[in-house]
Amino acid sequence: MDRRKFLQWSSFITVSIATGGLAGCGGGDDDPPPQPSPGNFRFPHGVASGDPKADSVVLWTRVEREHGSGPVAVRLQVSTQPDFSTLLVNDVLTALPEWDYTIRNKVTGLSAGTTYYYRFQAGNANSTIGRTRTAPLPGTPVSQLKFAFISCQDWGINHWAGMEELAAQDLDFIVHVGDYIYESVLEGYPVGLVESRHAQLVLPNGATQPNGTRYATTLEDYRYLYKSYRSDARLQALHASCPIIAVWDDHEFSDDCWQDRQTYEPTDDQNPVTARRRSASQAWYEFMPADVSFDAANPSFLNIQIYRDFTFGNLATLVMTDERLYRADHIIPEASVGGDLGSRFFIAQTTLAQAEQQKIAAAGNVLTPVSMLGDTQRAWWEDRMRTAATTWKLWGNQVSLLRMQIDGTQAVAGLVAAALIVARPALAPLRDSLRDALATDLANAKNAGTYPNVDYAATKALLAPYGVTAVDFDTNLKPQIDSRLPAVSLLQRYIVNADQWDGYNAERKALMASLKTWGVQNVVALTGDIHAFFAGQVMDDYDAATPVPVMVDLVTAGLSSNAFQNAFKSVVDNNPAFADLKALVYEEINGVVTNTLNATLSTFNPWLRHVDTAVQGYALVTLTPTALRCSFHRMKPLVDGNAPPQPATESVVTVEVPANSPTVNVV
Repeated sequence: MDRRKFLQWSSFITVSIATGGLAGCGGGDDDPPPQPSPGNFRFPHGVASGDPKADSVVLWTRVEREHGSGPVAVRLQVSTQPDFSTLLVNDVLTALPEWDYTIRNKVTGLSAGTTYYYRFQAGNANSTIGRTRTAPLPGTPVSQLKFAFISCQDWGINHWAGMEELAAQDLDFIVHVGDYIYESVLEGYPVGLVESRHAQLVLPNGATQPNGTRYATTLEDYRYLYKSYRSDARLQALHASCPIIAVWDDHEFSDDCWQDRQTYEPTDDQNPVTARRRSASQAWYEFMPADVSFDAANPSFLNIQIYRDFTFGNLATLVMTDERLYRADHIIPEASVGGDLGSRFFIAQTTLAQAEQQKIAAAGNVLTPVSMLGDTQRAWWEDRMRTAATTWKLWGNQVSLLRMQIDGTQAVAGLVAAALIVARPALAPLRDSLRDALATDLANAKNAGTYPNVDYAATKALLAPYGVTAVDFDTNLKPQIDSRLPAVSLLQRYIVNADQWDGYNAERKALMASLKTWGVQNVVALTGDIHAFFAGQVMDDYDAATPVPVMVDLVTAGLSSNAFQNAFKSVVDNNPAFADLKALVYEEINGVVTNTLNATLSTFNPWLRHVDTAVQGYALVTLTPTALRCSFHRMKPLVDGNAPPQPATESVVTVEVPANSPTVNVV
């Protein structure tokens, strides 16, 4: 095997150099590329471009043939003209069966800030034409960037009309922060919850969870998922419209994964599934137009690096991180609590904090065992943020940095207060004071070990001036309150989701401290994962008496996914331990369901400026030297099992981050 062949196998990327005339051939081998017979090829998965630099971009396609199984010669053409009247690249590349006939070709020698058109040819077959754009030259003045960031495009939930809408925008690029595919497929489709044009997926291999859901396990499975997703004309059109800058989250491998561990069952992550992790990584690498390193000869799961950064003139630095491949185990192992509740979701904040500190102390006061980024990537992130010479520092971040907590004592007191006001409308002006008094009484009883035998001293004292005598309270109000008291375990502060940065709080604090120390301003995270819209401030220490904002986190909803509120609704509906908190998630009156989770999260997390937890959609950003404006596009629902007609947007909420101020406002 000659050296050129080895380089192609080990990194699987070919390179073309743009010229003023016809470019020469390439293909990674000293031998002439195979010559295909005409008319038996096609490009069923479209084209794509990605990772725009000032002088380069990565171009992608996949070719299929009617007969045969050998290498296929594919011609790549690149031009500044949509009719290809002049060619800057006219190279013959080789699509290999070892890489599922995908082609990833980096074109270098391009001009900065320039639009290019590209296409592929095999035999008599032509691909669709793609449009891409290089980044402005670092350091040059840039007045505006327009881009979208998206996440969570589940084939089997809701619809993809948002892709069609995005493809019609004139965007500089798209940031994809993960969950491009979902590794699990349902054995039976949920009727009415997915558009009819998306047929049920059937994995070639796979394994079955106890709940009947099947998940990808082999390279063939993961390739099948990418090919199925890319068969949709709307996703193809989106890729053909502009370059994409993508990282993975968890579902490209396994739900709530860490390193090469899966977490479907409480004891799953006690054993590595290295072959599965490697297969997932290779399929992502084959199907994403990403300028990243991959070594198929490396037998470990750390054979790929996807974290990287981009510069757009003097306006923006974009840092894309990998928050799955290097992260430590969840602070509280699933096996210790028998499942994800209490380990990843609805965790007592004090329990989580104590467990984190114990791990840090046992490791000699380093962050390694409680890190999401890992030591090497964290140092890289800090260096990129500290040395960035642009106005804005954008962070392509998979899971939210925002604290999301619920104070169980305050929440229960609020629910009880609301019920008392229904019984005694005259108490309505005392709503907040009544909630606080009840919270004091519940906390005192818990601390004294007398709960649920609460004496309600603070509540009685509050109500006495308003004509509620001790006898009246004990006879009429106390029984109502006592009947609504939950288990004492609910009277504490809960972290909603420890799979995101709330579960890696010490490292988050370290990153924020770095930004403060260096005086780095205008840092905005572009986040997905959680299937909801959020906009808020990231604090230096959420547990401090007076937290100080350091940066902003903007979270886009899933483009097509199960909404965040639905997950909470399932918990309070099906888990008796949390049934008493139902009113914090939703209310149902005369068959009409009202979302109360938005208000609950806003109440207990004052740094949140916008919350929408029952939604699908995408985020559109206009960036200038003075402000970042982000428009959250909420999608219309399915119509009789079909995607809604265009425009797909039902409503838009716009938030703005002013330059030199770590705050965000709804405009």
